[in-house]
Amino acid sequence: MLKARQIVRKYGDLSVLKNIDLDVQRGEIVTIVGASGAGKSTLLQILGTLDRPDAGQVWLADTDVFALKDKALAAFRNEKIGFVFQFHNLLPEFTALENVCMPAWIGGKNSQVEARATELLAKLGLQDRGHHLPSQLSGGEQQRVAVARSLINKPAIIFADEPSGNLDSKNAEELHQLFFRLRDEFGQTFVIVTHNEHLAALADRRLEIRDGKTL
Repeated sequence: MLKARQIVRKYGDLSVLKNIDLDVQRGEIVTIVGASGAGKSTLLQILGTLDRPDAGQVWLADTDVFALKDKALAAFRNEKIGFVFQFHNLLPEFTALENVCMPAWIGGKNSQVEARATELLAKLGLQDRGHHLPSQLSGGEQQRVAVARSLINKPAIIFADEPSGNLDSKNAEELHQLFFRLRDEFGQTFVIVTHNEHLAALADRRLEIRDGKTL
């Protein structure tokens, strides 16, 4: 599903990522851990095509992503990749349902989008919350809306950066279990950056970044 080879990222004279190789299989949940500043989020942004490496290549679903021009890469990202961040980044003026639909609408899809969004919200226990604004939802509900949004285009892979970092322990555990349920139901692939050792231990694989390399 995902293959990265010899990924290098520097900031000035500081080498954050040093020739990192990574493979993720379809339906796998992989967590990336490491000390603050180790380069976890930098690696995730490169794998998710939000940033370009100084050297190296990334293939996603057999596509050499950085060989794509910017416009084609943006379209590929919207269609093939889902994102969940520590802060839900929901648009405050739109309802939960509209927020979930947004990536599909941006991609030019209209047919059946609201039906799929409604179905996703129901699967995530939010069937009665679709017409609420983000400000009317709890923190856990907002993050589940963000997860539904990440799924709307049926992405090949979802990248999550500290997805439970802003949640209390109960909501964090519910979110973690949700990832595994989505893997089991949809065969969804996840790469998750986390400081949560419990989540890291639950994953199929736990990778640690130390001194710019994966262990």
